[in-house]
Amino acid sequence: MTLFLPDPGQIVGGLVITLCTAGAARWFRAVSSSGFLAGISVGGWVSLGLGSPGLLVVGAFFLLGTLSTRWRFAEKERGGLAEPGGGERGAGRVFAKGAIGTALAVAGLFDAFNPGLVRAAFVGSFAAAAADTLGTEVGQVLGTRAFLLLPPGRAKPGTPGAVSLQGLLAGLLGAAVVAGCGVAAGLLAPLAAVVVAVAGLLGSVVESAASPLLRRIPLRDLAANLVTTAAGAAIAALAISLLTPGGAAR
Repeated sequence: MTLFLPDPGQIVGGLVITLCTAGAARWFRAVSSSGFLAGISVGGWVSLGLGSPGLLVVGAFFLLGTLSTRWRFAEKERGGLAEPGGGERGAGRVFAKGAIGTALAVAGLFDAFNPGLVRAAFVGSFAAAAADTLGTEVGQVLGTRAFLLLPPGRAKPGTPGAVSLQGLLAGLLGAAVVAGCGVAAGLLAPLAAVVVAVAGLLGSVVESAASPLLRRIPLRDLAANLVTTAAGAAIAALAISLLTPGGAAR
């Protein structure tokens, strides 16, 4: 088994970017102290596995998630729908959203895995995280008719597992932005990015469909985020392997 490391300059650059971004996130209270440390861990491993290009994808998700959480925050807070802690993400949420993508970035170091599929799965995991976050934050404000997938039925906005047309569209937009950043970073071809964006949205839908089972788990939010990102990664890699000769994402 051969170990492939990114260019040392990319690794160092990625670590500098990680520290600066995590520091700014803490300064603006987008993350808590534990979230700050967790963000450094995620960014550090992604830098090691994919260099600074991988951080562009992570950063796109983080920025979209932060902006959507802050968007009309007071209104969501009055309705009991806002993120606790003033919207600050703790270590649990950071790791839940980023653990699958981080593991895939590290997997990309080894020649035992198809690099194109690993990159597609990496971007797919964060595309799914973005789709889930935007779908929730936008859908619970603009969604006019929320509904559950399993069992099918109407639901109040903000109900765990509920989706709306507005939320799904916002989620698709978020996944597309993250996938587009994958193209800009050189991790995906443009056509592959379209596939990965759809996979990201489908990952969030899988989590919504699995909500009845996830409600029985004590750490429901942690499990839901892991299911979302794992589903997005798996669907992206499977779709690329079926649609692209040799499974090459770029």
